[in-house]
Amino acid sequence: MKTALLLLAFFGTVAFPDSPATQANPDYPVHVQVLRTKANEDKYGAHGFGRGNILGPPLKGIDFTYYCATPFLNNGPTEFYQARWKKPEQKLELLMQRIGSNHLDKCEIDISYKPMPYSLPSK
Repeated sequence: MKTALLLLAFFGTVAFPDSPATQANPDYPVHVQVLRTKANEDKYGAHGFGRGNILGPPLKGIDFTYYCATPFLNNGPTEFYQARWKKPEQKLELLMQRIGSNHLDKCEIDISYKPMPYSLPSK
């Protein structure tokens, strides 16, 4: 444990991923389902990419990239991130919550639409 703490102090901090905000916020009416995401971290934050769906109607598949303070988690078939448009049809702002905390974070994702929505991973 002591070695792990020393390594963290030497290499910098590790940002734990955020999850979807738990309280409904009417300022974030768009619902984004993140099916797969991959991120790398440096001392400035997390940059990554992924795929998911904007829950409709109509349901729309998206690919996205981001550069934010923290990475975020995939979510399951009944979960979603609350979002709002920052630049219509191109950029969304996700509302995220730190795990074990009431602190909210925001992250902008750049999106591109896919011809069809992505199907959910099978259990």
